[in-house]
Amino acid sequence: MSYQEIKHLRRQIERHINRAMHHLRADHSATAYCEFQNAFEILAELIVDLDKENPL
Repeated sequence: MSYQEIKHLRRQIERHINRAMHHLRADHSATAYCEFQNAFEILAELIVDLDKENPL
């Protein structure tokens, strides 16, 4: 996986986490949960892809 691909995914994760934190501050916990869930789904996919490229 190239640096550019990882950089793009990192920005998506950061965006979802920032939105989630904003919703938590506004006491919108259900929306925050969805944003955290989106961020962790992207992170999980990234881990799986990297593991396929470099298995232990």
